[in-house]
Amino acid sequence: MLVLRVREGELQPDGAWVYAWVAEDGVVYVGATTLHPATRTWLHLHHEDPEVGRMRARYAALAREELDVVALELPEGADRQQVRHAAVRIFSERRLLSGRHVCDPRPESAPNAETEHFVAAVAAHLEALRSIDRPQPP
Repeated sequence: MLVLRVREGELQPDGAWVYAWVAEDGVVYVGATTLHPATRTWLHLHHEDPEVGRMRARYAALAREELDVVALELPEGADRQQVRHAAVRIFSERRLLSGRHVCDPRPESAPNAETEHFVAAVAAHLEALRSIDRPQPP
């Protein structure tokens, strides 16, 4: 069962998430949200405001490319922005960012257990993507 809490005419945040948009050549965007990742992904794809529909506004190949969004719910009290910025730094250091990434400039953030867990999940997903035999064009 899913319960959505609406208070004073607004949907109330329920949890904190960090997520990465992943292409076969690496991570193209990292974000953090209090919205469910499916909702946030839809907003990235369809919202006209470039600050809300960031992927639509920033990533020109969006309509032509296969991307996966890998999301991790963070424990209560975790600083989702800190996890996000530290993850971008680690993805960069480990050469897991796509050369076409559109990540926000990152302030320095120290990684923590949540960051390492998220990076490991995204890295495993990226490895699985790269190991899939894709048909070659004729």
